[in-house]
Amino acid sequence: MFETEHETVRPQVLLLGNGINRAFGGGSWGQLIRDISCNSSLPEDCELHLPMPLRAILVTGDTMGESLRRVGDILYGKLGDPGHVEMLRRLIEMDFDHILTTNFSYELEQATQSDLHLSDAMLRHMMRHTDASSQAEARYLFYTYGILDWQGRQTKVWHIHGEGRKPDSMILGHYYYANLLEKISSYVKAEGPRYRREQERGETPRIKSWADAFLFGDVYVLGFGFDVSEFDLWWLLNRKKRERAQTGRTWFFAPAERLEPGRINEKEELLRVLGVEVRHCDSLRAGGDPLERSLGFRVFYERAMEEIRELMAENRKV
Repeated sequence: MFETEHETVRPQVLLLGNGINRAFGGGSWGQLIRDISCNSSLPEDCELHLPMPLRAILVTGDTMGESLRRVGDILYGKLGDPGHVEMLRRLIEMDFDHILTTNFSYELEQATQSDLHLSDAMLRHMMRHTDASSQAEARYLFYTYGILDWQGRQTKVWHIHGEGRKPDSMILGHYYYANLLEKISSYVKAEGPRYRREQERGETPRIKSWADAFLFGDVYVLGFGFDVSEFDLWWLLNRKKRERAQTGRTWFFAPAERLEPGRINEKEELLRVLGVEVRHCDSLRAGGDPLERSLGFRVFYERAMEEIRELMAENRKV
């Protein structure tokens, strides 16, 4: 299915990570690494400090494709907590034009089903692609998205690092991150003249890929820690700042961190240097009881969602 669109205002875009799932007992990236581990030469329960993409290569003995197929079933998402379902549904109802998610799993799609039932056939039915591709992609899902149909409106959801039912699409090792970055860089360079032509006509550039949504949308980052290993997204932040065509703004939502005197949060300072506005909606206690921290994160997400709702209402007026 083909779809091309012209936006009359800046697209409102959510960049969603795994944080909300974690707040309701969902698995972490560290758990996924443990699940795909199959390198028998590593001591059991050894502590690893490599960046996540390199760690994935190490623990699988550079056989990630096979390992991801082996654990594919766990990536479909499990929504058992009613609070988790309610929060995801309220997020979907917030009038985003696009949701970019780094998650391989399908909690968002599942939340749009009244009975929470989700099948492979249903996921295929949700799938679309822009006119930049002749078909839905099997590997790098650059032009491929799904439709979240909920409460009478439709929202595009892009699994920018791949999805669970397509193991070959999952971006986890450095090799795959680098290939994706090369694809992004080549695409943006080639599309530069189009961006400027469309803006000269008073139009927001058409969203033909998820990179377009990131560059030209107002992006709200929630539940995504912007780990330094996510170098495709760091590159896009650089490009968004340097792009000659007019781009949207970016906000990063995170709990406030209590720092010792003389220390700074280097990642947040780097985000600011790249034009991102950092918003602290709450402060969480370090350590402590896991349940207490989980509840604290839920409060943070509630407050962050309220701030995002207010910002979106203002940005829709521009």
